[in-house]
Amino acid sequence: MSLTQEQIEKLSKNLSKVDLSDPKLVWDLNSILDYIDQLNEVDTSWVIPTVNVVESEINNSALREDIEKREQNPKDLLDCSNQKVIANQIAVTDIMK
Repeated sequence: MSLTQEQIEKLSKNLSKVDLSDPKLVWDLNSILDYIDQLNEVDTSWVIPTVNVVESEINNSALREDIEKREQNPKDLLDCSNQKVIANQIAVTDIMK
């Protein structure tokens, strides 16, 4: 798979602001696409699709169980703020001026 100069110009106009003054650009992009084609030739039929790299069964997970801990009272945390608190939320200054 390779791209022509015209295809690269079209891509650069539509997708990004690529500096087309570099003549090495076509060669670099074609090298990348050739590498992708080379990867597509590799036989991966024996590879088992994975979702998680940690081998574990559903009931025998090596990860800990998530437990919610409420160690701080939200009001106490809001009282620590130097900013104004409105409706149990810290009011911030208007940043969109």
